[in-house]
Amino acid sequence: MAEFNIEDFLKTRHRRNSLCSEVSCASDQSHDHPLNFKRDGNKPVGKRSHHDATLINPGPPRLYQLNTERTHIDGTDKKVRRWTYGRRDRNKQNKVILLVGESGAGKTTMINTMVNYLLGVKFEDKEFHQITEEEKPEAQSQSLTSEITVYEVFVEENPTSLTIIDTPGYGDSEGFSREREISDDLGRLFSDEDFHYIDAVCFVMKASQNRLTGKEHYIFQSVLTLFGKDIEDNIVFIITHSDGGSPTDALNAINTAQIPCRRDERDKPVHFLFNNQQEEQRAQAHRSSWEMGENSMEKFLKLLLENNRKKPLMNVDALKEHKKLEARVFNLMDRITEKEFKIKELTEILKAIGQNRDKIEKSQNFEFSVNKTVKRKVLIEETLLLVLNKEATCCKVCEENCHQHGCWWVPLKRLSKCDVMKYGRCTVCTGRCPQEEHIKENRKYVMKTTKVNMSFDELKQEYESTRGRAETSFDKTKVEEHLKSDLEKVKAEKSILLHEAYKLIMKLSKNLIKADWYFTAEHLDFFIPRLEEEGKYKEVRDLRDVRRTLEDWANRFSEQSWIAQGRQYLSDNLLSWNLTDVVSLSVEGVVNTVEWTGQALSNLFTRRPPF
Repeated sequence: MAEFNIEDFLKTRHRRNSLCSEVSCASDQSHDHPLNFKRDGNKPVGKRSHHDATLINPGPPRLYQLNTERTHIDGTDKKVRRWTYGRRDRNKQNKVILLVGESGAGKTTMINTMVNYLLGVKFEDKEFHQITEEEKPEAQSQSLTSEITVYEVFVEENPTSLTIIDTPGYGDSEGFSREREISDDLGRLFSDEDFHYIDAVCFVMKASQNRLTGKEHYIFQSVLTLFGKDIEDNIVFIITHSDGGSPTDALNAINTAQIPCRRDERDKPVHFLFNNQQEEQRAQAHRSSWEMGENSMEKFLKLLLENNRKKPLMNVDALKEHKKLEARVFNLMDRITEKEFKIKELTEILKAIGQNRDKIEKSQNFEFSVNKTVKRKVLIEETLLLVLNKEATCCKVCEENCHQHGCWWVPLKRLSKCDVMKYGRCTVCTGRCPQEEHIKENRKYVMKTTKVNMSFDELKQEYESTRGRAETSFDKTKVEEHLKSDLEKVKAEKSILLHEAYKLIMKLSKNLIKADWYFTAEHLDFFIPRLEEEGKYKEVRDLRDVRRTLEDWANRFSEQSWIAQGRQYLSDNLLSWNLTDVVSLSVEGVVNTVEWTGQALSNLFTRRPPF
């Protein structure tokens, strides 16, 4: 593969710009009158671009849509789109960058700005090309723009090509379920042979942004999970809506959040400034802003020149193993719960026998009530947190849930692709049954109890059938012995399952995916008290240490989000409040009060803020 040379690239771009300038000037002189803008069906016709593009707005500036080949990445269930412009020359260096950022930060404009730089578009051309395409409002509301889009830009004249991975924007009103989906999709994307490395992670944020949300932390941790701590030298910031000055607010937010990233010789986060006005009509006053963007792009490409690309720390096999371990823990939770139901049922029966022992001695029949345990299949309820887990893979033989969480992307006819399947067999269910014995649907197994009345004779007959021989009148105490034996057996089985779960969780914790903290916390909340009941104090200490680590992350997410909401609410509403109790307090004092004593707001203001 040819080595990428930034000097060659810049020289090529300068020569192409000079040629385009001559053509552009000649074209501009021949169009003193407005462009004749016609349509043939949905295809606009007007001044032709020097590139493979379609005019969609005569401007000024003229807006072109690049003609791209649109497909999906294999193995992602059409959750990752692939839009390709031009033809790839594998003798040329290809740089892969990942863009993340909140909705409204300006990612779309930045993608198009990068593409226009590669195309050689300059200020005098009075044109702008876009590779992105806005969704219609109705389509956007249905999909929530949850797809990752990979834009591949292959410009024949350039010695390098660019692959831009665009993650969906995310809003404050949405839960973490969408970010979990993005995290899963990124893992599958970087398992593809064409995307097994990354050159830069670009976090897009406005110059005025003064805080990072929990969701932004989440996406960062997903990237760190995939590529490891070394990726921080590849993390840079794209500062949008900039006036050219130092983005103090944004840099302070980055430092406050302690985001691992590349830093310059002054220990400041490496960042590049853009004003996001490239698509607007160009006056001479806008030239400096355009040149600021060009200078930033030149510096950014020089950074990409470094041989600093990173490969995923967790390959597809490691990610699948992590999912498999997680699925086994959830399965063990179900099986332990089933054992507990059985323990309760046997205990109730033994209590009834103890209360009627005199009747048993006299061979008298008697009736009693007991909560019998039955296993049923029920519809999976969709919740905000588990919106993607509307289907589960279940074993019809063992009657167990083998994969409940994160199995949304595997179609029924391709269960071999499910994370818990290996060599055609399930690695989770008790019988390790063949995949053909499994089904994927919007139902799962749950344990239910129903109160039933039964007689001692019925109980005795039940044990006679299971033991294969009849109990004689001289063996009337054998039923109780069998019950006690069964009870001890179930308790021992529960202990074995608890220990197995403990080992799995500790194995998971060695490669802890911080972005999955809410699932792992659920595991720990279930197992810690049960291990404590059995006197497994070492195991309890270990799990509490893991829990403490996860709580720190959870608190950090919520604290960042809560403080930011408090600041914003104060900024928006402070002047409209009745400040009878805080006349002597400064605005900054109120802000500090919000940050450190949230509950005090109800005492400070006669109208309580809604957070």
